[in-house]
Amino acid sequence: MFLADKIVALGGTPTAAPAPVEIATDNRRMLEIALQSERDTVRRYKARAEQAEALGEIALKVRLEDVIVDETHHAEEIDRILTNWKS
Repeated sequence: MFLADKIVALGGTPTAAPAPVEIATDNRRMLEIALQSERDTVRRYKARAEQAEALGEIALKVRLEDVIVDETHHAEEIDRILTNWKS
């Protein structure tokens, strides 16, 4: 929500379209898809944080970094589950 508010404050119109998601047929694949999604999300937020810094939007950069921390933690948890997976 804070991103949508910031876009409006900067004169834009927020839009969002969900990315297509592969339908998993088993639990392991579901976790693999989730892990890739988390990694992709971190990559996109890092790019937005770099853009915010370049524009001098330091408060926005810090908020994005907070999101990056959360998403990185999620990815690490899923990776740990997959690493310890017992077939």
